[in-house]
Amino acid sequence: MPIYIRGVICKIFILQITLLSTASTQTKRTRYDAKPTLALFTFEGNGMKDEDVALYTGYLNLELHQTKSFVLVEKIQIDELMREKDYDKIDCKTADCAIEIGRLAGIKKAIVGSFDLVADTCTIKGSLIGIESKEVEKTAERRYVGDLEGINPYIQIMAWEFAGLDAPKDIKSIVEQATDEEEKKSRWRWVKWVIKPFNYIANRMREFLPSSSTE
Repeated sequence: MPIYIRGVICKIFILQITLLSTASTQTKRTRYDAKPTLALFTFEGNGMKDEDVALYTGYLNLELHQTKSFVLVEKIQIDELMREKDYDKIDCKTADCAIEIGRLAGIKKAIVGSFDLVADTCTIKGSLIGIESKEVEKTAERRYVGDLEGINPYIQIMAWEFAGLDAPKDIKSIVEQATDEEEKKSRWRWVKWVIKPFNYIANRMREFLPSSSTE
């Protein structure tokens, strides 16, 4: 094969590789750009230890990664950015604060929320906020009854709700089964509450009925 033909073929081959590489890079950039940056702020804890609040917020952070719907900006990165800007409200737990930090850090979305623990019942509330719009885009709320060691699936399912996706079947089945059981208990408590006055009236009426005596 003549040298000039081999040179042309070689140039065509190199051009094809370059085009494929460029297309791949553009695809990666498009996929990356399609995912909004997200900051998850440590939830507020009412009736709960600070270390537990940090732990359970960490569970939510891990599951948000699993959804692959956001580019998460970690707390340490936000703290560094805020220190560079001499911003002193690093411990942020409100929507207004999250919006302010989000605008300074160039983040698209933020999540704030709370754990409210009363006796054996924990209510988990969270809000997904658009930084530019300053509007709450999505809310998620779950009520867990029991020992806190079993709360993780309730936190995990909220991550998928924020992402607008169906949670994995194993997580859904745990939460749905526990919710059904709690609803049955709640209905039974309601029935007992309704019939309690009738039982009281019936017992009072028996007191006025003549007692039977045997001869």
